[in-house]
Amino acid sequence: MQNSEKIREKIIGLIESEFESDAAFERAMGLQTKTVNNWRRGRSASFMRMLPRLCEAFGTSPSELLDIPLSAGGELSEDEVRLLTLYRRSRALPRGLRRALAENLESTINLYLAAISEPELRAAAKNKKA
Repeated sequence: MQNSEKIREKIIGLIESEFESDAAFERAMGLQTKTVNNWRRGRSASFMRMLPRLCEAFGTSPSELLDIPLSAGGELSEDEVRLLTLYRRSRALPRGLRRALAENLESTINLYLAAISEPELRAAAKNKKA
């Protein structure tokens, strides 16, 4: 499957999961009627010119929208790559559930951090470096 077809499918999936209808999405984005229908049928790839706007509308990054693989070894640790990969998989959830999942994860991490004393955190960081 070509890259633009994969992107088209992902965008259509996001529209279906986050908007009541194609028309609601078109209104929200200020698009002409039948734009999404043309995308669905492969008659238009105008979504490619709109990637920055689409990322903003769906609250995603270009790398996530384009399914650019994450890799450890750069600025991200293996744990960060695992978490980001899981978070990207949650894109299949409706926006409200995804937001609740992110809030739950944040709360859980904060609870763990609050339960550990500062000396324990330093010791754990020191052991990780060793």
